Amino acid sequence: MDAGGEARRCYMRAAKRKEAGGEHLARDSEIQQAILQRGSALAVCYVSQSTDPYTNLAFEDYLLRQTDAQSYVLYLWRNRPTVVIGRNQNPWKECDLELMRQRDVRLARRTSGGGAVYHDLGNTNYTVVMPRHAFTRDRCAEMVAQALQHVDIPAHVTARHDVAVGARKVSGSAFKLTGSRAFHHGTMLIDADLSRLNGCLRSRHATTIEALGVESVRSPVANLRDYSWAIDHATFCDAVRRQFAATFGAVHDVAADDAVVDDVMRTRIGAWDWLYGQTPNFVHRFDAHFSWSTITASISARRGRITAADLGPAPEAVSPPPHVSTAFADIARLLPGTRYVRADVAERLLPLRTSPHAVELCDWIISVLY
Repeated sequence: MDAGGEARRCYMRAAKRKEAGGEHLARDSEIQQAILQRGSALAVCYVSQSTDPYTNLAFEDYLLRQTDAQSYVLYLWRNRPTVVIGRNQNPWKECDLELMRQRDVRLARRTSGGGAVYHDLGNTNYTVVMPRHAFTRDRCAEMVAQALQHVDIPAHVTARHDVAVGARKVSGSAFKLTGSRAFHHGTMLIDADLSRLNGCLRSRHATTIEALGVESVRSPVANLRDYSWAIDHATFCDAVRRQFAATFGAVHDVAADDAVVDDVMRTRIGAWDWLYGQTPNFVHRFDAHFSWSTITASISARRGRITAADLGPAPEAVSPPPHVSTAFADIARLLPGTRYVRADVAERLLPLRTSPHAVELCDWIISVLY
């Protein structure tokens, strides 16, 4: 795909949005002229004005899929408080979903791999989209580390392709490859609420859920503000933009316009089926002691929905009353197909709440879920 092809596509997108107003036309015309004048790969910088995680992630996907195959794109963005998990992670295992609800912290899932990260307005995210043939895992991390060095922060790239200052990580990274494009995106802790970060990224079920997929690797972290009182979002963005230009050539600045984001994509990224239903298979095992016995439970799920539930007395425990054993079978019959969500499971178990023992058993299962 050549620069002329991108110019033609810019023109077609502008024509399709002509009725929406002159702002889109001016923006697309500006890009078109830059491509034609340069006559080669274009380096473009976008800075988002949105703090909505689903809009920003959808715009990032748009840049990966819709920009010229030979261009280099820098995208700088921030989110309101959000935990962002990798494409193949388990939110029940990675996050304290209850605490997140209490603190109004959203959950988002990336289209790339990697571990769970916490975003707030003290954290700036950077995405670099480039031709796949030019991509290496350290290239953009080195660019960001060099940008920090230019503002007197002695950053370096670790063996895990993260950016650190001393022994503490200040930026984690994730990657995505397509047929002709690749992107590297990362977080940069500038002045983030680290106490909230630590709380949201610690699940009380971390040791009781056995899951396929990727588990996060915990590392000691720090804010850039610990090393420089002068650093802030604007300073970081400017430093990275300058280093991006030094690395990939003269940069054309374009205002990030979330109007180009497909509403279908934005909705899909924020939907339950993506946030939770994308979760790889897992098994949650837990137990509890009742006055009448000790019970163990094993609940299996696929794509966020229960596929099997197995309950019974723990080894060497006292056998429960016969009607409780009947409740075990009823629970195993009712739960498959139910979303792994407290409210859904509670509704599904309503018919079983016919005896004190059954109520106690149902309340226990419900209390374990989010």
